[in-house]
Amino acid sequence: MNMDSLDFSTRELSEQLEIYPMLQELYQAKNTSEQRKSLLRQKIQETILESYFDAESVKAEADREELRLSLVRESLISRRDRNVEINNAGNFILSGTLNTVGAALGFPKSANPFSGNLNQLLGGVVSTGMSMYALKQNAGGKTAGKGAPTILAELFGRPTDFRTTYPESVWRFLHGKSLDVPEKTRLQLLEEGWISRHYLEPHGSALEKTKIDAVCGKPGIRMSINDISDQISMISEIEGVTELMDHHLRDLLRMIDSDLNI
Repeated sequence: MNMDSLDFSTRELSEQLEIYPMLQELYQAKNTSEQRKSLLRQKIQETILESYFDAESVKAEADREELRLSLVRESLISRRDRNVEINNAGNFILSGTLNTVGAALGFPKSANPFSGNLNQLLGGVVSTGMSMYALKQNAGGKTAGKGAPTILAELFGRPTDFRTTYPESVWRFLHGKSLDVPEKTRLQLLEEGWISRHYLEPHGSALEKTKIDAVCGKPGIRMSINDISDQISMISEIEGVTELMDHHLRDLLRMIDSDLNI
């Protein structure tokens, strides 16, 4: 088995998992006994499988959080849509009432011809007021976070619980070098993307800390529909990067399995 055939990310992961020296001994050292090789294979396989389960646990937690947050978001959207419908109905009724009252009262021909007469003026005021209120409703309401940490919390130094603390293997992988931009870690690229897509506020912004606290699940932070959508997207991207770890682990496991089949 040629160790040079490992791609950069797979080799780095093997180093992070501290199995690279064992791989070197298994495939490059001379005069290694079969008993020693068998022991090395067993240790490597155990480490790979343990790390695979670590990654799966993070992905399962991400799925759980995405489902919970999606339900909260759907509740806010339903409430927003209901309020908008009520507002539209009220706008229609009030406008119709003003028109009816204006028609009943009438305006003499001698009245000063200011724009649209008083009835139109009142109708415009009501319509404008209702429209402004509708714009506010379209943004949806806000909900206060219950203080449940998300898998984003540890990434930003916020409090975690037993569900959201990263296994060491996944933590190392997130802080490993990106294949596309080797001078940056995977986590650094994620954060840059979150800021560019406005999931997070720019560094130094007055709202930077508040937004990070919100997506990390700090209690008492009021979140809008857009805030929750940003939170779900960020969690989903963490899950996606963790899936890459599974890919490299499978490559390592296939290498060991193919060696056994020789």
